[in-house]
Amino acid sequence: MSVSSSPGLNDLMEDRIARRDWYVAPIIALLYPYLLMGYDTMRVSITQGGGVLSWLGAGLMLLIAIVLPLSGLLTATRLGRLANPSAADVLARRVAFLGVAVAPMFTLTGVVFLLLGKPTWDVGFLTFLWAALIVMISFADRTPLSRQPERQQCHANMRRWHGVAALVAVVYLCFHFSNHLFGLIGADAHMAVMKVLRVVYRSPLIEPALIASFLFLVGSGAYMAWRMTRRPADAIRSFQIAGGVFLIFAVISHINAVLYLARVYFNIDTDWGFAVGAPAGLLHDAWNIRLLPYYLLAVFFVIAHAFCGLRGVMLAHRVSERTATRVLVGGIVFSAVVAVTIILAMAGLRIHFV
Repeated sequence: MSVSSSPGLNDLMEDRIARRDWYVAPIIALLYPYLLMGYDTMRVSITQGGGVLSWLGAGLMLLIAIVLPLSGLLTATRLGRLANPSAADVLARRVAFLGVAVAPMFTLTGVVFLLLGKPTWDVGFLTFLWAALIVMISFADRTPLSRQPERQQCHANMRRWHGVAALVAVVYLCFHFSNHLFGLIGADAHMAVMKVLRVVYRSPLIEPALIASFLFLVGSGAYMAWRMTRRPADAIRSFQIAGGVFLIFAVISHINAVLYLARVYFNIDTDWGFAVGAPAGLLHDAWNIRLLPYYLLAVFFVIAHAFCGLRGVMLAHRVSERTATRVLVGGIVFSAVVAVTIILAMAGLRIHFV
């Protein structure tokens, strides 16, 4: 038998590769708020007459802040390929998925500390959180975990009801995102459409049902993600889990902002101005800039995650894997187009008809 085929040597090499990935996501997540702070510094420099370097620096900082958290998905995917993960590997993988959700986490944390009267504590809190997770990974058990029996029926039932709630959410979001696309025409067009749609989704019967559906999606999604991160997974499954974890924090952040921050704390309408942080806007305020990566990735992940679910349904109905995967790829491209279009509208892009 050759040395390279030795199980012990293979396990050692696998362990060393995994350790290199343990800290990537939390370190990037730790740096995330500082990237947006760097963008704002460059923005201020531009307003004070900064040249080309300030423009390039601002664009680069914002682009890195949007793209870099997605490296958590790559890390989680690599860790998900481990055949015999240890407790440290599983924890690192879960933290990697958490790192993908750093944008809604930053927004949610900012709102929470604003409500607590400590608006400047959010960055320090998140810095401590990610540093603590790094320490926890370092001291986690590195012994391969024993396989636990799966409760297939319970998991299947949860997935089924998760899908039902997701279908309700998707119907609502189709109208919600269409409403946002009217922002390309202007705030008045967006508000005109919103007033019509609100007759339905803010009715005494529909709104509580929508809120309950989203809260169930959060709870069931967290439960399934926790279970799935103990088992090996391919790239598509990892992408689905990452989207789910992102949406858990996005939904909590959005419900908190709309139902409590706006309606109770500020007593204001959640119109276009509230969404884009008027009058400053998304791009010209040190706090509001955190909303841009959050909105962009939220729209992308909510549509892409739905297509992941659709792929699973297609496979369950004996559609070929090749066809189902092609539908998913098309859905991911569609998700990116819709997300970019909506964020451009929210950042100020307008279409004028002659």
